[in-house]
Amino acid sequence: MQTRPSLTSLAILCLGLGMAAVGPLTAQITPDNWTPGAGWSLVWADEFNGTSVNPDNWTYDLGAGGWGNNELQTYSAANASVQGGELLITARKNADGSFTSARLKTQGRHAWTYGKIAARMRLPQGQGIWPAFWMLGTNITTVGWPKCGEIDIMEMIGGGEDRDDSVYGTLHWDANGHASIGSGRVELVDPEIFHDDYHVFEVEWTPTFVAWRIDAVETRRISIDPVVWPEMEEFQRPFFILLNLAVGGNWPGSPDASTQFPQTLAVDWVRVYANATTSSAPVFTTQPGNLSVTAGQSASFSVAVTGNPAPTLQWQKGGVDIAGATGTTLTLASVSAADAGNYRAVATNVAGVTQSNLATLTVTQPAPAPTPPPAKSGGGGGGAPSLYLIAALLVLGGLRGRRLV
Repeated sequence: MQTRPSLTSLAILCLGLGMAAVGPLTAQITPDNWTPGAGWSLVWADEFNGTSVNPDNWTYDLGAGGWGNNELQTYSAANASVQGGELLITARKNADGSFTSARLKTQGRHAWTYGKIAARMRLPQGQGIWPAFWMLGTNITTVGWPKCGEIDIMEMIGGGEDRDDSVYGTLHWDANGHASIGSGRVELVDPEIFHDDYHVFEVEWTPTFVAWRIDAVETRRISIDPVVWPEMEEFQRPFFILLNLAVGGNWPGSPDASTQFPQTLAVDWVRVYANATTSSAPVFTTQPGNLSVTAGQSASFSVAVTGNPAPTLQWQKGGVDIAGATGTTLTLASVSAADAGNYRAVATNVAGVTQSNLATLTVTQPAPAPTPPPAKSGGGGGGAPSLYLIAALLVLGGLRGRRLV
């Protein structure tokens, strides 16, 4: 969903990752009866049973600017609502011809490394309509795209035959330039389109492969084995989820007279599962301790954590992430009074999120330097008599009391 440039010189390499043509989906389960299958345990979900978008799960991307694809919409939180047990992301055309829609993400709320990520959705339709269910690496703020990696679970470009009935799944990463590979076009049996009914879109993401499924039917499996494909290291790190409905852009093209507005992406639920036989939630085996440090000195908090897969760490101060603080040790150089407060580490993997104990940093001020004694004055100027003068006077006084023989 980020951008759609053509493949790099890795196009030939991508053929070795498992790309092949995909025919129409002829074997489907009922989406209402979908299950993750044996060996999977639920670790996070939003069933959208409330009356508004849950801020503990979702935040928003806002504004216009084309979003890297010359898209036409301006994203607004007002275009996302929760009604009747569903998240509704609605694209609208305004009286002046402009478009608004919404883009939600779990960035800063929840992220996972590996697992089964699924959503039950009913897609919109029409020329220029572009719904997406996808993921980005959490390190996008530091390394940018495509180095952060991208997993597109489902994208559809609307607009009639071979469009409203078709979806795509894609991996994007960096290999001395943008590289991508995907499922190819996966279509329903004619005359069905994805707007007609709900479907479950999922990926199974492991350390060695990513597999796409629709209504439990596997449509593509691509190797990300780090031994075979070390250049695909992006997919061994935590990702967050995004849901959005774009309008126009390089790939789908612009809406035309046939496109009806409003258009809505209806999301019944989003769920994340861990493989119960191989995954375990993070556990802190060493907790950070309280520190009292003099201003100007350094301070270090350390933790040790276990879990499968290996958890990622994020240090926080007062509940707010500290940029770049992702190791087992947090070191603050030359602390000041502003560094005082409560610190903790947050460990995350696909099986769960665990917080360490709070550790308090107290910053004391150095003791003031002692005040030097006043300087002694030299001779003259009416100062106090010196010891040499006093001794001389005593000697003279003693001589006066003697008789000379």
